[in-house]
This record gives sequence, structure tokens and C-alpha cells, in this order.
Amino acid sequence: MDVEKIEVPVDFVTTPSGYRANLYNADEVRALQSGVENDLLAKTVDWCVHFLGRPSSLVGRTGNVCPFVPEAMMRGSLKFSVLPLRNRGIAARAEIEAIVNAFRDHFLEKEKADGKIDIFGSMIMLFPDVTPEEATDVIDPSQRKLKPTFVKEGLMLGEFHPLSTTPGLRNPAFRPLRSPIPLLAIRHMVESDVDFLMAPNDPPATRVKSLKAYLQFLGPSLSVASQIKAKEALRLAEEAIAQA
Repeated sequence: MDVEKIEVPVDFVTTPSGYRANLYNADEVRALQSGVENDLLAKTVDWCVHFLGRPSSLVGRTGNVCPFVPEAMMRGSLKFSVLPLRNRGIAARAEIEAIVNAFRDHFLEKEKADGKIDIFGSMIMLFPDVTPEEATDVIDPSQRKLKPTFVKEGLMLGEFHPLSTTPGLRNPAFRPLRSPIPLLAIRHMVESDVDFLMAPNDPPATRVKSLKAYLQFLGPSLSVASQIKAKEALRLAEEAIAQA
């Protein structure tokens, strides 16, 4: 296979600063020659395979840590990109948010152009210039700020970094959002996301908007149990607003 063609894939995102951010699927990453950015991509693919894509006794349920990842990788629908930053520390937040918004727009525009939705379509944006110690003040706040705009489009935005303290849904001692490199991930909303959208750490107004979007995008396809769960969580969030 022509290595040069792999290193400059057709799929890319032009960031607000004008940087061309190439998007690679897992097989393309494995075919890249060694280099600083390529090695970061390879390390992340390995994490997806050996952590997200495998079962763990710490999860508190059967199945892989992330049931979505193995199928998305097999289909070539999960894309990876390394994003260098001009700013450092908290000053990088606005830059990261602009980059993530550009990726979201690309994600939506590509599916519109294709005329179909790939439910396994997803992107992982790596930010190696963010140190593990900075990630709590840079990656996490950016995710919280942008999450509502993603949910409104039927998408989810996930935050991962080496020092994440976010607990597992079923095991508070588990840290499922720890990754070797600070990153943000885009994917489509799925039925099981109701547990994330009703999280009590989100303000009631955010929960109301998120749960309404969930029911709007997935309503007809949801199981009865998920519909009941979402509607009850919505009712409680609306009550919390009324009582405030």
C-alpha cells in the first residue's frame, strides 16, 4: 500500500487556525510510519483495542468497557486525529472548543453529503499539548460547555484523560474515562446514553434539554424501559426547575 497516500488521507478537517487535521481509521493508523504524531495515534488505537474494546470485571456488567468501539473500528467508522495547539494551559480552552466545533460541523456535513447516517461514525480528537495535570481544567470544562450543543444534534461528546476522576455508572471505584492522552470523542447518541443525560451533576435545565433531545432523536426506536426512564428523569428535572 502507498504510504504517502495513507499519510494524507482524503478525509480531513481544516481547523479555525487553518491547520489541516487528517482523519485516520485504525487500519490506516497501523500502516503509518513511526513518528511523534503517528506514534500517538498508534498508542490511542492500542488503548481502544485493549481497554475500551475488552471486558473488565470493574465495569459492573458483562461485555466490553465500551460496546460501541470494536464494531466502529472494524467498520473503519472510528477516525483518529492529532490536534496541535497554539496556546497552553487554561488559555487553550477557547482554541480546543473552536476545534471541536469544526469537527462537529464536519461530522454532520459529511453525513448530510453522504445522504445517510452511519450510527458507528465517530471521531477521536487527541490533544497531546494538554498535560495530564492540565486536563481537568481544560478538557473537562470544554466538554461540559459544548455537550448541550452536541446533544441538540443527536450527538455525544466524551472527555478522556489520564487523571480523570469520573466514576463508572455501576462501580464508583472504576475510572472508565482514563486514556493515555487527553482527548475528546464525538459519536452518535444511543439508547444507553439516557444514564449520562440524566446525571445529577448536570443542572436541571441542562438535563431537561438533553432528555428532550434524547426522546426526540431516539424516541421511536427506544425500548419501553428506556422511554419510561427518560420521561421520569425529565419529569424530575422539570420539577427541580419549578421548585427552584
